[in-house]
Amino acid sequence: MSHLRFTLKCMPSIKNLVRNLIPEGEAGAPVFAVIDTETTGLNKRYDRIIELAAVRFDNQFREVDRWHTLLNPDGKKITNAKIHGITNGDVATAPRFAEIYTEFARFIHGQVLIAHNAPFDAKMLEAEVNRIDPNGKDSTDVFFAFVDSIDLARQVLPQGPHNLPALLKHYGLKNQQAHAAIGDATATGAMLRAMFGIKLPIISRKISKKAPTFDGSHAARWGLSCAAPQPRI
Repeated sequence: MSHLRFTLKCMPSIKNLVRNLIPEGEAGAPVFAVIDTETTGLNKRYDRIIELAAVRFDNQFREVDRWHTLLNPDGKKITNAKIHGITNGDVATAPRFAEIYTEFARFIHGQVLIAHNAPFDAKMLEAEVNRIDPNGKDSTDVFFAFVDSIDLARQVLPQGPHNLPALLKHYGLKNQQAHAAIGDATATGAMLRAMFGIKLPIISRKISKKAPTFDGSHAARWGLSCAAPQPRI
């Protein structure tokens, strides 16, 4: 399962209303993990993830903490650097997916997963997991059951467009690190907070109640070697 659908009855009509009516306060316990990837291309069979980020948010979509790293694509050449700005040199000394998966799975364990255009991130992550499963069978049980923030946006703003830059512009928000995984993940969380407006508590509870959480306990059993994340400079 790559993503889930929710029916929302939420029609905030004033831009940035949430910032006026919902106090920022101090973030609570993490509930949601917004994930983003940058890749060498679109084909899960041949292409690889070269940057991975997860930002955890509480039930008010306030940022709790973040995790991100560049990834070495095991010899796959990067030919689309003009999109994300990542070069072959940038990832030459970066860890491989298998070397950070245990830490990544631990970070998002127990969280509701969210991504913008979730089917793409889900298929790329599942392909990477399938490559590292040491037993050749456990990975078939690893699913990234995302809530797709595009689906949520379509219910609030049926007329679109629903790409992340357009939604950020609609709500008066900026992404200072566009096409960097950590920038896009952070911006997606901020967009959701603004989009849900004064109905944020209700919608947040509805999503967290109905969506499954990610079980990352399998990663510890695999006994993978670990390397430190290497964030983009």
